[in-house]
Amino acid sequence: MSEIASSPIRVLVAEDEEQVRAAICDLIAGEKGIELVAVAVDADEAIERAGAVKPDVALLDMRMPGGGGSRATAEIREVSPGTRAIALSAYADRSNVLEMLGAGAVGYLVKGNSPDEIVEAIRRAARGQSSLPTSILAELLGDLARESAKRSEADDVSHRSATRFRNLLESAPDAVTIVDARGRIVLVNEQTERLFGYQRDELIGQTIEMLLPRRFRAGHLGLRGGYFAHPSTRPMGAGLELAGLRKDGSEFPVDISLSAIETDEGRLASAFIRDVTERKAIETVRRKTEERFETLLESAPDGVVIVDSTGRITLVNTQTETLFGYDRAELLGEPIEKLLPERFRPRHVGHRDGYLADPRTRPMGAGLELAGRRRDGTEFPVDVSLSGIETDEGRLAAAFVRDVTERDARTELEGAIAERRAVLAHLVSAGEEERRRIAGDIHDDSIQVMTAAGMRLQILRRSISDPEQLHRLDELEQMIQRSISRLRHLIFELRPPALDNEGLSAALRAYLNEAGVTGGTSYRLDDRLAGQPPEATRVILYRIAQEVLTNIRKHADAENATVTLSASDGGYRVRVQDDGVGFTPETTTARPGHLGLAAIRERAELAGGWLHIESAPRDGATVEFWIPSDVDAAITPPATLENGS
Repeated sequence: MSEIASSPIRVLVAEDEEQVRAAICDLIAGEKGIELVAVAVDADEAIERAGAVKPDVALLDMRMPGGGGSRATAEIREVSPGTRAIALSAYADRSNVLEMLGAGAVGYLVKGNSPDEIVEAIRRAARGQSSLPTSILAELLGDLARESAKRSEADDVSHRSATRFRNLLESAPDAVTIVDARGRIVLVNEQTERLFGYQRDELIGQTIEMLLPRRFRAGHLGLRGGYFAHPSTRPMGAGLELAGLRKDGSEFPVDISLSAIETDEGRLASAFIRDVTERKAIETVRRKTEERFETLLESAPDGVVIVDSTGRITLVNTQTETLFGYDRAELLGEPIEKLLPERFRPRHVGHRDGYLADPRTRPMGAGLELAGRRRDGTEFPVDVSLSGIETDEGRLAAAFVRDVTERDARTELEGAIAERRAVLAHLVSAGEEERRRIAGDIHDDSIQVMTAAGMRLQILRRSISDPEQLHRLDELEQMIQRSISRLRHLIFELRPPALDNEGLSAALRAYLNEAGVTGGTSYRLDDRLAGQPPEATRVILYRIAQEVLTNIRKHADAENATVTLSASDGGYRVRVQDDGVGFTPETTTARPGHLGLAAIRERAELAGGWLHIESAPRDGATVEFWIPSDVDAAITPPATLENGS
């Protein structure tokens, strides 16, 4: 017989919950062929004990202190390579499973399962076999299939790369010439032939200098050698008038840029060559662009003042004349401080110099009461924003000046909205924190105690032979399993782990899967998100969707319902459609047990979003809502709410 068959399986148990730990130890102690050799209460102790006793199997709590099961698994593999790790967790979450598998675990068990499953998982691990929840295993196999398909699609890339490179080379709008470290031409495209008048075979093997006027050739040898010694992608001869030489001896102005190519045969350089004879056309375009800029400047609703590095005004628009009462000629060449009240001028010189030294687009004097001074000496409140402009003549700064005399009413309105959003943030934060606390208490206390009780009953079974007592024991075990299942459902309803660990899509998918099992409606998730919303945003989206789906389950009598997730207009949109009995939105009031439609809409609006409902009796319903992606910033509560006052 093999060594594993003749020797007991030596097991280490690491679990910080005392009752669960004791129950697991008693379970193992009563199993033939399995020996408990070490017990630990945290990751550090588990690693130390594993290094000392070298167990065959380590049963590790996923969330124990000291870094959890993933850290313990990874480090136990180093101190005891022959040990196979099995994770114990209260959650069958895909992210947790992947975390443990990535650390090197061979199994993942959910607390509350049958004690026989724990024993069987230990035996399987000793044989080198894995144990995973069926639902998670199906997801992982699907991922593997999709990854294999992607790899199959990529198999042809290497076969087509050479052809694609040549097609790209030939389709380039510029002449492309590739040379080796000796300066000899190894490849050209058709545009090179047309531009210089040579056939391809006349160029291959020749030095690149044959395409330059004779007066440039000697100097180019040194430039070429320097480039190969220190290659980089850059324009060559920037700021110089460069020229090419055709086969017929004629010269023409060119612009050349270089890039290096590393190959198995050594370093190459590719030169992209463009005929710039028609540069005057480009100058015309530039002139038109300047005219358009001037038109845009004049049509701006704000006063625009552009100053140079010394703080003197170089350009203003018509709105600046209107705003400050000066003619343009009276401002050009004057320091920008001319437009400020006298009490601000000395201090502003330092601010101006500091900005020009480190320019960036920003509001100027944010949080301050800024003021402008008109030609007649009157002052008025302004809002000023700045942006830096890099030009051929040096660095400029553009100031956009807006008269905000009438902003008090708007500020008051925005303050009221911000206060309501702060209240929402406080309520959302407090509610979610309470949900987390209750879910944590259920997980850390109730489920752990009932799990331990189930294991005790399994141990008790070994000492009972009376059929009637065994029957009653079966009933007790079934009741415990049902209770644990209901508690898990309650944890899910309070705060689904996937909402924090994987995001909105995973949380809604799990919710719809469970709703489909327990009800008569078939649910489908159409997930069009490329990324998951931030935490505060996803919580609000999930809670509104959950309430809408609860209404469908309780009142719609629908056969089908679809939830569509998408990113839209700087936020996230959720559409929930069903084919149920429908209703009249205008006359529907809150029903006992759930939020009314008006309350759901208000929650969305307080978060800076909106909610829209379309429905009619016997015609199903569509509820669509949108929440901005920056809801974290939009509803951040003030310090008084954060402190609980």
